[in-house]
Amino acid sequence: MATAQSLDPDRHQAADLPSALNAHAEAMGWHFRCDPALNFVKPELGALCELWRAKAGSGGPPSRAAFDMRVLRPFVRNISLLERIGPEGRRRYRFRLFGSSLVQLFGEHTGHYLDEMVSPVLLENWIACYDTAIRYGAPLRFLNYYRIPSKDFLKGEIFAAPLAADVPDQPLILAATYVGLKDATHPPGIGRG
Repeated sequence: MATAQSLDPDRHQAADLPSALNAHAEAMGWHFRCDPALNFVKPELGALCELWRAKAGSGGPPSRAAFDMRVLRPFVRNISLLERIGPEGRRRYRFRLFGSSLVQLFGEHTGHYLDEMVSPVLLENWIACYDTAIRYGAPLRFLNYYRIPSKDFLKGEIFAAPLAADVPDQPLILAATYVGLKDATHPPGIGRG
């Protein structure tokens, strides 16, 4: 995972992570972009972002316990919760939760690893996104144009934010994905998939 490591600068450079990720994505031909300005189109994603900020306060990422099912209820169909496990160089992401709207589109993946769901061709870009969200330490917005053969007409707007690790060195990602049809507008450098 050299890409994720190359996107892993010192903490004082965290503000540059989204730009570095976008530049790398464009160079690699990846069909997503990161928006640290959090210009969410789906109001639910904006609401989840505000909830994350309220739970975080000034003490860094909020805990997983702050996001029980009662709190997540308005979003739970579109939520995925991932944990990063394993030593550096052999890290994997495992889905602890995969919402029912996502299951309808992509199949059930709760308890499975990201590398079991995503093709090897696309795996590196997903890992780079999640690793960037962890390093950034705050919510990020991603716009993804899917390149899955049976789903290549879809785009996704994604909220991704870190949660404090329940287990040392096993950070968590809270993500919400809302999927719709691709339209004629694409971010700079992104083709039609």
